[in-house]
This record gives sequence, C-alpha cells and structure tokens, in this order.
Amino acid sequence: MKRPASMILVCAVFAVATASAQMRSHPARHEAPNLVRNGNFDDSEDPLNHWIYVFDHNKHYMKNHTHVSVEKDRFSTRARVLKLDASDHNVCVNQGVMVYTAPIRYNPRKSYKISLSARSEGVRGGKGPTCRVYPIAYRWHPRAVKSDHPAFSDLREDVRFQPIYFDGKTKTGPFSMVPSKWTRASCVIPDPNRTEMQQHHLENCQWLMLKIVALDEHTDGYLYISDVKIQEVGDANEVTVRAGSQTKSFTHGQTWGGSRREMDSPKKLTPVGGPHPVRQGGKK
Repeated sequence: MKRPASMILVCAVFAVATASAQMRSHPARHEAPNLVRNGNFDDSEDPLNHWIYVFDHNKHYMKNHTHVSVEKDRFSTRARVLKLDASDHNVCVNQGVMVYTAPIRYNPRKSYKISLSARSEGVRGGKGPTCRVYPIAYRWHPRAVKSDHPAFSDLREDVRFQPIYFDGKTKTGPFSMVPSKWTRASCVIPDPNRTEMQQHHLENCQWLMLKIVALDEHTDGYLYISDVKIQEVGDANEVTVRAGSQTKSFTHGQTWGGSRREMDSPKKLTPVGGPHPVRQGGKK
C-alpha cells in the first residue's frame, strides 16, 4: 500500500529535525587557537619571523644565528621545518644552538598545552643530539619598558618547567631524548602537583616562551622542528597550601628544603640559561 505524500513529507521533516537536535546536543569541538605565531615557519616574507635566534649580547651565542635555518624536510612532505645545525662538536658539546618562540602572554591561572614535532639526525646518520625542549615563564625585568610586544631584554626568567620528552620512556632529566624519526610530543603546564611556592612564582609571571636547544655531549648533528603549538586548555587547578612543606625547584624536579620564612624571603633571580637581560643600547 502506498503512503500518502503528506505522510512521507512529515517523516522527512521529522528526520531532519531529529538530526539537527542531535548535532546541537553534541557540538563539534573546536581546537583552541595556537598562540605561537608562525609555528609552522611558513611566513612568506620571513620563515623565522616571531622566533628569537639572534643573541648579540651573549658572547657564547654571537654566531648562533648562523646555525639556524628553515628548509624542506627530505624525509617527509613537510614543506618547511626549523633546522638547528649542531654538527660542529665544539658548538654541540658546549653552548649548543638555541631558539625561542616570541613572548606569549601568560595567565598563571590557566593551563596550557605545548606540542611540537621533532626529529634529530647525527652527522653520520642515525639519532642526533639528545636536545632540550622546555617552556619557561617570565616576569618583567625591574627596568623593563613594558609593552604588548616586549623585547627579550625586558623579561627575566622566573620559572623553568620540566622538559618535554619524545621517547615515551623518559620521565625526568635535562634532555628531551629526540628520536631520529619524526615524533610528536606534548605537555600541559603547570604541573597539577606543583607546590604553593611554585604557584607563588608563577603568579609573578606574565609571559611564556618555549626554548629549544640542540645540545649533546657525545653526538653531533641536527635538530629539526615542525608544527609548534601553545594552546590555552582551561583553568589551572587550585594549589593546596601546606605550611612548611618542602618545595620543588624550577630545574628538572630537584627538591630543596628550607623554613617558611626562608622560602618566602626575596631571592635574587638571574637567568639560568639563554641571553642575559641587557637592554639594547645600554646596560641595566
């Protein structure tokens, strides 16, 4: 028996309405925006735009920019990747080759996901330098000229987070263990198990940068980087205040003790690594 045309129309309308309701109840999740500008090194005018790799005021890195370039990766379809050339043993074993993302506005009450793809290559093939990749939170230098686009010299390193590890096994330590094949790794900061002292220092920070260093004591070679992202992913968890508790330092999860008064007393903070905060055109 044939159905009346009116009944067919009603069924069709009901089906469309049901589908629309289901789509509304399960909205598509949109990925958070990438806060790293030129994270794929695809700026048509300057592939290294928004990256810091020239350090004229640090005697150890005067030639750093000569070891940094952007090129096509011969082992993949990636059109442009960052290349850090640490094939010179004296460079690789001492200061390494480093770059930073441009400063990103940081909210200590928020969580951030940091992700990137990387591979290393030895000068004779195989795995290259172990490398270091880690985020750092910064506060204003006391004599900074504050702006929405601060110069590197206007910031002071305050909190160094744990490195991002690529091998799937390493949990602590100074090196990121970058393999020879393209691998994507990520981390979320801050650590949900951070101490109140760590949170206290984070509250002083307004800027965030990712530091990438090709460095190794034994294996000279190259570090390749692609698709760098820093994304805000929600609110950071609250920290439970525990008076007199032991706290972790900023470098690689090592611990240090001290009384509450000692931990709360002002401490002279100087950069652990990277360019010294010296204003262009004069000393601070």
